[in-house]
Amino acid sequence: MKNRKDELASDLVGDTRLTYKPVKDTIVIVLSGLLVVIITLLCVFTRPRTDNSHVEIKYDNVLLWDKNDSTKNTAIEFPDTGSKVLAFLKTDGPLYLGEGKNFEFYGDEMDVTIYSDHSIQITKEESPRNVCTNMGRVYNSYTPLICLPNRFQTMIVNSSFPEYDN
Repeated sequence: MKNRKDELASDLVGDTRLTYKPVKDTIVIVLSGLLVVIITLLCVFTRPRTDNSHVEIKYDNVLLWDKNDSTKNTAIEFPDTGSKVLAFLKTDGPLYLGEGKNFEFYGDEMDVTIYSDHSIQITKEESPRNVCTNMGRVYNSYTPLICLPNRFQTMIVNSSFPEYDN
């Protein structure tokens, strides 16, 4: 008479569901990988672009403007091609703030780069461990890049509020 352990072992030996089938398993793995790549590409390249968006940059909750903008418009436009670097220098003092207070961030300069693909990035700063430049690029509206050590905040803003499904 067989004991229970031998019965279980003989059941497992006869079970063919767990065997490796090279051709079928390879096909499943390749198709799964292709599906992941296709979904990723669709998500990246079908991302809706809003042409009515702009960038807002704040220091200590005060809206800043581009030094080259004579109207001092706080809605900073994206460049048509390439990128545009906005450098905020301590030596500029109250130039951008308009309230008589000076920049008090770490280092001498804080750079925000605005790209023609409607993305933004903090590209230069001198905070402890450079936490602000390590945040990378932001492509989505209303997702802020916040640099707390330097009291900077930058965000892509749409002129029209986004619609959501109910």
